[in-house]
Amino acid sequence: MNKLFNLGEIKGSERALMEQRKIEFNKLRSKVAKKSRKDSKPKKCLYCGKETSKFCNSHSMPASFLRNIAVDGKVYTTNKLIDLPLLGTDEGVNKSGTFQVICRSCDSKIFQEYENPSNYDTKPTAQMIAQIAMKNHLRNIGKRRHELALFNNYKDIATSSTGFFDAMLEVDNLDLREYICGFKRAKKVIEKGWKDEFYLFYYEKLDYVVPVAFQGEISLHFDLSGNIINDVYNKSKKYIIQTIHIAIFPLESTSIIMLFIDKNNKRYRRFYQDFNKLDLEQKLGAINFIIFSYAEDIFMNKNVHDTFLKDKNLQKVAGLTSFQLFDFLSEGNHVLKNSFDVVSRMMTIPNFLMLDISDNESTSNSTGENKI
Repeated sequence: MNKLFNLGEIKGSERALMEQRKIEFNKLRSKVAKKSRKDSKPKKCLYCGKETSKFCNSHSMPASFLRNIAVDGKVYTTNKLIDLPLLGTDEGVNKSGTFQVICRSCDSKIFQEYENPSNYDTKPTAQMIAQIAMKNHLRNIGKRRHELALFNNYKDIATSSTGFFDAMLEVDNLDLREYICGFKRAKKVIEKGWKDEFYLFYYEKLDYVVPVAFQGEISLHFDLSGNIINDVYNKSKKYIIQTIHIAIFPLESTSIIMLFIDKNNKRYRRFYQDFNKLDLEQKLGAINFIIFSYAEDIFMNKNVHDTFLKDKNLQKVAGLTSFQLFDFLSEGNHVLKNSFDVVSRMMTIPNFLMLDISDNESTSNSTGENKI
């Protein structure tokens, strides 16, 4: 057996068991999550270094951008596609993609330029790009700190499978070190006012509002020609995973889409060279496939039609993980390549970046409610 574990392909019997144990699981999760949030909070603000007991509820995606696609103050999460019984399918804007690692004073100042919609009348400045990168690193630092606390707390109460938690703790510790390095670098770029440390290789301003929002960094497995960018099976502690930053910002009447890398991430050169040769629809299709196949924190407008949300191909893509069920380690990258091949799969799923949230001529459902 050589395949990836897919969250969207959990069988009926397993789903039934999840439903049966949902209340029990949620009680345990709530208890462990509460302790883990407390355990994972730093004692000092990661930006200014001052001790604080009141950390800001920072948003990975500016809340003002999320509100442009919210319906009654809520947005769908990726679980709307995967539909795991143990998780919810929507969240309020104020609770979406939040993390707590910096103080309120820093949060109100250090992201001001990139969070201001009026600054997207022209291409973003080097400072704005660095602020986005820094926010992405901080978000991932908070996420990894929380996961480390979760794994440690679950390990303490587990009666078996402690080897799994040990493996995840090792991976998360490596990730955490890399995200901290990335944060420190982005902070220095901002403080020094350096101009060319990040390479914005794609910027697009669409004249409509897309029904999806995303901001984050992703480590691509392969470029568009099938060459390895990040070898996830390289166990050397000296091997650095390189990321790409993606931003999809729905504004009031337009949308901003950006892709950029740290200038030192040379393994992405072939990717952006091939990407820039694509036409607009192909570029949007590639970005759309990448975020749904790699990312977790994707937020969607709740008026998106079920035709898109229940698309079987999209559900399988959204459920993709890098966890493999295979007999031979040497086949690992081959299995990954088949599942994450952007070129062959990007046109097989609905392209949310081609949808206009403000289109009044959109398809209606059986109740007559306007849907995208």
